[in-house]
Amino acid sequence: MNVVGVRVLLGGVLGVFDRVQLVAMCQVSVMARLFVLAGFRVLGGFAVMAGGLVEVLGRFMMVMMNFVLVAHGKLLHRR
Repeated sequence: MNVVGVRVLLGGVLGVFDRVQLVAMCQVSVMARLFVLAGFRVLGGFAVMAGGLVEVLGRFMMVMMNFVLVAHGKLLHRR
């Protein structure tokens, strides 16, 4: 990273710190609610991802079972 990159990075970080305000005690509960909502969003995303994985595995099993049944069916009828 060169000097310009360091200056841009520091400028961005210091700019954010400059705009950060102290949070009043009454707003702490608002922040807690936002964190809870973000947690639910993450859990929902995980549930969607897990559901997609189950669907993919189910389709894979269907293909494999179809392949096995068709292969064995053709082998049995060739006698």
